[in-house]
Amino acid sequence: MKNRSRGLLAALVLASALPGAGVRAADAEPGTAWVENLSEPTDCAEFDNVYYTLTDQRVRAFQIDVSAPVYLNDLQTDETAPNFANCEAMKDDPKNKFTPKQITLYDDGETRVVGHTYAESWRAKGAEVVVGDKGESDLHLVQLFEKVDGKFIEYLVVYPFDGYWRAKPLPPERFPDAAYGTSFLVGPVETQHRPIVDISRLEIDPKAKLFRMTFARGGSAELKVSSVGRSRVLLDVLLQGPRVSPPAPFAAIRSMFVTPTNADAARINWRTTAGLYNAPIMEFKGANASEVRFDRIELSRHNTSAPDVTFRNFVTALGK
Repeated sequence: MKNRSRGLLAALVLASALPGAGVRAADAEPGTAWVENLSEPTDCAEFDNVYYTLTDQRVRAFQIDVSAPVYLNDLQTDETAPNFANCEAMKDDPKNKFTPKQITLYDDGETRVVGHTYAESWRAKGAEVVVGDKGESDLHLVQLFEKVDGKFIEYLVVYPFDGYWRAKPLPPERFPDAAYGTSFLVGPVETQHRPIVDISRLEIDPKAKLFRMTFARGGSAELKVSSVGRSRVLLDVLLQGPRVSPPAPFAAIRSMFVTPTNADAARINWRTTAGLYNAPIMEFKGANASEVRFDRIELSRHNTSAPDVTFRNFVTALGK
């Protein structure tokens, strides 16, 4: 009960403290999300066949905890190379052409933000990315770096063209290239060829480590890096403005699973008022949960060091 109270307090502070917050602590209460499994089987380790959505129109704030896998301290070999075996049936995405570039959007010697445009993308247009007085409308990838022991370490990326995020704890010294794994989406999730969040504008405050998203379908959200370390990255999310109609999930994950030892996410753990449960990632049906975690307990030969992802501290606003 003590841990639950601390988590709720953190969420209430988030809801009342972030700029432009539409939820006051006095009006907030702990909530749940309907977690639904929309995954499909695959034999391709590079296809995101794991797809879970989180839905509840009342949720206004929540936390994402991206943490090192339980076996990381004992890991001897990290497998991070791609494996395109059995990938003949991967979807043939549209191919829109761009002029490749790399641009440093911000660098104060401690924090660095870098943007990339690739030669092609499946979408023709993405979010306008704004950092201070710099604005770019064709960035496919934005990276966030932190200087640790004299070196810049990347720990968070966002794809402005389709609203995907990935995070990872600062890597251990023996695995400096520790892998990303499960991706997550924040905002009104919809399907445009594949699941996306359509962000029209992404404003980044590097000093505050704050990302403000304005959505094409209406409303906005703020994602703030509240802490980053060797064991985890904590992200606080505040959802603002009117919700879309018809209702859409406010978050989702995309990941991959072929077998328990060839997966970026192999198990789901969820908490309800009745207790804590877990199930193989492909077998879960659906539940109202106050917390949900996607993890692995067996070593995977794909992205072995990739982190677990947990959604918790759902907060709702009364009378909204």
